[in-house]
Amino acid sequence: MARPQKEGLDYFPHDVYAASDPKIEPILLLYGAKGYAFYFLHLEYIYRSNSLEFDISDAETREVIAQKLHISAEEYERILQTSLKKNLFDKTYYDDTHKLTSNGVKKRASSVFEKRERMRVAYEQKISAAETTHIKKSKVKKSKDKVKESKDIYISAQHLSMSKDEYDKLTTQYDQQLVDDKIDYARNYAKLKNYKSLYLTLNNWLKADKGKSESSNPFA
Repeated sequence: MARPQKEGLDYFPHDVYAASDPKIEPILLLYGAKGYAFYFLHLEYIYRSNSLEFDISDAETREVIAQKLHISAEEYERILQTSLKKNLFDKTYYDDTHKLTSNGVKKRASSVFEKRERMRVAYEQKISAAETTHIKKSKVKKSKDKVKESKDIYISAQHLSMSKDEYDKLTTQYDQQLVDDKIDYARNYAKLKNYKSLYLTLNNWLKADKGKSESSNPFA
């Protein structure tokens, strides 16, 4: 069974010197904590997406984010334009698609996706190998069971059978010809389907016949 595909990333790296980054510093100086939060909130949306892009073409999407940041729509647009100008996001791609992303984001995430894919393949190979081993063991067990069953069956009559040991017990206790005759009788006995043990059935029949023979013999 394959693992469900994971969407995007659960986390992304945040450099401890991010506030001093030449690309980030301008929005921090111009807009303060709001500018800083703007950038990293959009990064969260980008990284959680499998495409590593965040579509802000819809006005409602921008409005929701603006409210989260406690800024106006006008402030949102100003910070966005500054972020694009300073190459925090790919401006050319945004102008064409109204989606935010960057080469740096995709480069950092690609290593995670590659590792995840290697782990997924290794997991599926492990599961496949385990399933193959299980199937082989199951086939071997069934084969052994069939061999054992075939070895145990010495005499059969319809759906019932008995082993060589059971047959020898009967022939030790009763005349072999009588035993063989009862086996032939059992093979053609319509009601044998109601019986569960060939050995016990034959033994009971032979015992009953022996009792009848002894009771009818005055010299017995």
